[in-house]
Amino acid sequence: MNRNFILTAAALLSLAALISSCGHSRVWANNKEKKTYAEPARSPRPAYGPVYTPAPLIVSPSPGFTMARHPNGQYYHRGAQGLMYWKGFDNRFYLDRNQVDKSRYSKFEYREWKRFSRHSGK
Repeated sequence: MNRNFILTAAALLSLAALISSCGHSRVWANNKEKKTYAEPARSPRPAYGPVYTPAPLIVSPSPGFTMARHPNGQYYHRGAQGLMYWKGFDNRFYLDRNQVDKSRYSKFEYREWKRFSRHSGK
């Protein structure tokens, strides 16, 4: 009887280890080839001042949103204009502090960005 108990316990422990080691089957990325389109012709940049893009200060993830992991462990998103957004504590992405002056924004947007962004030197 003692031997049956040990075998049963060992079988249950191995079954529990097997079940707990299995990961989820959700696919977060795929390796399909991305279609490349010809870049539209750009107008020459004016020589009389900087060009500000109408990029938002805060971005929320939506379908098709891509993010990557920086070597320092933080998640980031590079927008269509080439601006870098860092992931905040509330799962929204905030424009990099060094790139705020390259964007157009309202006072409300700036106050919200300043209040909730993670000013961690990035």
